[in-house]
Amino acid sequence: MPRQKTMEPRRNREPSELRSHCVSCRMNDSEIAQLDARRGKYARGEYLRLALSSALPPPAPPEINREAWVTLAKAAGNLATMATAMRGGEYVPIDEITTAIADFRRELIGAKL
Repeated sequence: MPRQKTMEPRRNREPSELRSHCVSCRMNDSEIAQLDARRGKYARGEYLRLALSSALPPPAPPEINREAWVTLAKAAGNLATMATAMRGGEYVPIDEITTAIADFRRELIGAKL
């Protein structure tokens, strides 16, 4: 896999940002396969650095939860749209609000999380 440049060139870094320590470890076949599966587009060392600093992006929801996530996202979007309208001074009928909240509650209860 070709190395991707994600950091700025060394000459522009502050002295405190220069990496001067090298850490190596041995992994068995299953450990390296697990690392490679998790790291995605990142180089191994970069992935481990990001994991150490908690800077990794959140993982995508598992396939089994994707359908529930999509359904809940739609219901939450409806509530957010109403909240934006109310903050903007628009009148939103109370029955519309209670219906949207009831729908969201029903989706939460029915979601298989």
